[in-house]
Amino acid sequence: MASRSLRRRRTRTILTVSGIVIGVAMILVLLSISAGASTQTTSLLRNALGAQITVVNATTPSFPGGGGFANFTRGGGFAGGGGSSSGGGFAEFFGTGNTLNESLVSQIDAISGVYAASPQLSTTGYINGGSVLLDGIDPSTYSLASSALDITSGLSLTSSASSDIVLSSTLASNLGVSVGSTVTVGANSTGGASYTVVGIYDAASTFGPATRTAYIPLSAAQAIGGEANKVTEIDVKADTPSLDSTVASSIDSDVSGVRANTATAAGVASTLSGTLSTLFIVVGIVALLAGAFGVVNTMMMSISERTREVGTLRAIGAQKLDIMKIFMSEAFVIGVIGALVGVVVGVAVSLALPSLTGSSAAGAAGRFAGARFISSLNTSVTGSDVILALALGIIVGTLAGVYPAWRASRMNPVEALRHV
Repeated sequence: MASRSLRRRRTRTILTVSGIVIGVAMILVLLSISAGASTQTTSLLRNALGAQITVVNATTPSFPGGGGFANFTRGGGFAGGGGSSSGGGFAEFFGTGNTLNESLVSQIDAISGVYAASPQLSTTGYINGGSVLLDGIDPSTYSLASSALDITSGLSLTSSASSDIVLSSTLASNLGVSVGSTVTVGANSTGGASYTVVGIYDAASTFGPATRTAYIPLSAAQAIGGEANKVTEIDVKADTPSLDSTVASSIDSDVSGVRANTATAAGVASTLSGTLSTLFIVVGIVALLAGAFGVVNTMMMSISERTREVGTLRAIGAQKLDIMKIFMSEAFVIGVIGALVGVVVGVAVSLALPSLTGSSAAGAAGRFAGARFISSLNTSVTGSDVILALALGIIVGTLAGVYPAWRASRMNPVEALRHV
């Protein structure tokens, strides 16, 4: 009877089903956009942010000869007074933090949730006789675990076995060198080996040690600092920013003698991504509720038109529950059809959206600043999202028929039969 009633009023049934279709399709599309945006955000954060976890020795830094500012002033400032890597300069002023064994890198890299781990050794050295801070890095993992250097000229380090060096722009200017120049790098002011300047980077600072920093391969820094197989820190990135705290806790508990420090920028960005997902879901639910009101309205109109029919059914022995079943069945059929069609439409739109937005953005390139961002719009349709949208459509469509069905079952049969 429910099926026959819906077929008799095809136009109204189609319009009612359309409300559910739009709501379900919108929820599925928004969920797919949210999932795609979350994946893109994670990738962008991974590439844009520096290491969000820094692993260092758990013990306090040590200062040569009793340390601190007194040694710095006696040593003649950053230039140092003793002519050795441990006799003055940066090490005496800032302290030489206790090092870590380089073998810990592989142990940390094996921890669940770790995307990349890169060792780094900071030590005092000399370039062309002047004291500088040398950062030894592993080129193969540095760009994965840390934000890449802001190279303004030339290239970054590419090989661990090369005699290449990358200088800060301030240091290069003070030394009067450029990309392709040769400098002498060593543990003291009077000796050293020849290195080729392959790149110059912007230190984003005009004061402090950062302006007198150079990057060389890790093995070279270990040799200059006399720290074979040692590192001062290990930079770590998690698979996703939301795992930073979990990964840091795992490192602290699984690796003895280390302390994992976390940054906050990725956590904030992850929270913003979660807020965006919640917003999309709320918008989709509002659209689905609007479709539910359409079902209620249609069912109420159907009851009004079928008052005599309801009275006849009651007069020949139909119980209140029978009347409710008829109208609830109609609402259920509307919900099922609307949900199924809505899922199909939602999946189709989600799959077509990346190419459609890419084409429109390409045509608008140069006309507005957001074209490049829109062209990178990505969607991701998952089975759980499809099931969720399908279930919501059926449930909302069915529940929307509860009140109209109850009203129909409460009709007085005598009064209903008098209705023309």
